[in-house]
Amino acid sequence: MKRILGILLLFIFTSADAALINRGGGFIYDDVLDITWTQNANINGLDTWDNQVAWAAGLSIVDTRPGAGGVTYSDWRLPTTLQPDASCSTQFDPGGGFPLRGADLNCTGSEMGHLFNVDGISSSTPGLFTNVQTFYWSGTEFAPNPTLAWNFGFSSGSQGAGSKSVNLFAWSVRPGDVSVVPVPAAVWLFGSGLIGLMGLARRKHFQ
Repeated sequence: MKRILGILLLFIFTSADAALINRGGGFIYDDVLDITWTQNANINGLDTWDNQVAWAAGLSIVDTRPGAGGVTYSDWRLPTTLQPDASCSTQFDPGGGFPLRGADLNCTGSEMGHLFNVDGISSSTPGLFTNVQTFYWSGTEFAPNPTLAWNFGFSSGSQGAGSKSVNLFAWSVRPGDVSVVPVPAAVWLFGSGLIGLMGLARRKHFQ
C-alpha cells in the first residue's frame, strides 16, 4: 500500500514541476510562463511581420477535446520579446546585420528565448511540438526603429531585429491554460482513485 501511495505522489509532484505540458488537442501549456502554444509551430508559413501579426490576431481555434464544450480560443498573438532583455549574454546591435550578426544570445527573458534556452526546444529538437522552423517573428517592434521587429532563431538561439518586410515564420501563443478539468474535479478524481486503491489493498490483506 505504501508503495502504491509513493508512486501516486511521485506522479503528482513530477507533473506539477513540469514546464511544458501537452494538454491534447494541439495545445502545449507552459506552467512557468502561464501561456499556451499551438503544438503545430508552422500553421501559417512564411510571411512579412505585418501579415503575421494580423494572422495571429485573427486566429480562432475550436477546442474539440472531450469535456471542452467546443470553446473557441480567439486571443492568440505572436510571442513577445523584452527590450532590453537583461538575461541575454550579448546585446543586439542594429548595425550588425540581419538576422544573425550582432544578435542577442542565451536569452531567457523573452517567450521564445525561454522556450529555446530553458525548455530546450529547437528546430532539431522539437520536443512536444511539431513543424518547428528556423526564424520566427516576435510580435514586438524594435523600439528605436519602428521599421524593424524582433525575431528569434530556433536553430541557433539568436535573438535580433530585422526589417518587417522580410518573410519569417509565425508561432501563435495565448495567455493562460486550456485545461478542461477543473481543479476540484481533478482532486475528486484523485481522491476516488486513492480510496479505491486503499480498498483493494485492504481486501488483499484480509484474504
